[in-house]
Amino acid sequence: MRLFAFLMLLVAAAVPAAAQPPAGTLEAMRRDFPLDHQPLAATLAGKTPEEARRLAYAGIERFLRSRRAAILAAPRASLLALEARQGALLRALAKQDVALCANVGDRGFFSSQALTGAAPVGLDEYGIALVEAAKAGSTAAAATPAGTDKEDFSAWMAAVERIEPDVPVRSMLLDRKVRLASSPDHLCRGAAAMHEAVASLPPARAERLSRTLLGYVIGSPAP
Repeated sequence: MRLFAFLMLLVAAAVPAAAQPPAGTLEAMRRDFPLDHQPLAATLAGKTPEEARRLAYAGIERFLRSRRAAILAAPRASLLALEARQGALLRALAKQDVALCANVGDRGFFSSQALTGAAPVGLDEYGIALVEAAKAGSTAAAATPAGTDKEDFSAWMAAVERIEPDVPVRSMLLDRKVRLASSPDHLCRGAAAMHEAVASLPPARAERLSRTLLGYVIGSPAP
C-alpha cells in the first residue's frame, strides 16, 4: 500500500497542475459543505487527472448553481472581490488562449467549455472564494436584494468604455448580431472590462451590478 501511494504521488506530480482538478476548491467544499462534497469526491476516486478534472468541474458547477441564492446573498465585500477575481482571470486567460477566454467569459470558469484549455492562473482561489461566499450568504439575513436600474447600466457602460474604448461592449450586449460577429479578442476583452468596471462604481451600485453579473455567470439551478 505504501509503495502504491508513493507511485500515485509521483504520477500526480508529473501531471501539469492545469490538467488536474481544482484541489483548493474541492477542499473548501469539503470543509464548508461536506454533504455536497462527499458524493462528488466519490465520483473522482480512481479517475485519470483529465477525467477527474471534467467530473470536478461539472460537480462544482452543479454546486454553484444549487447555492446561487446564498452566493448572491454574500456581503458586499465578497461580491466585489469575486468581480475583481473574474476580471483578473479573464485577463490571465487572454494571455493563454484568447478563444477560450471568449468562450468562458459568459459561461463560467467551471463550465464544460472551460475544459477545452488549461485552467487560468488563480482559478482555484476564485473557486475557494465562491465557496466561502456561499457559506457567508447561507447565514445572511433573508432579504430581497435590489436589482439594477437604467442608471446603474449607464454608469457601468461608461466605466467599461473607459477601460476598453475600442471594444463596442454596449452594442454587443444590446444587439445579438453584433455579438455573434465579434472577434474572440473583443469578446474576451469586453467580458474582462465588464467585471473590472464594477470596482470603479459607488459601493451600492457596484454591489447591485456584482450580484447581477455573478448571477448570470453562475446560471440558474437545474430544474
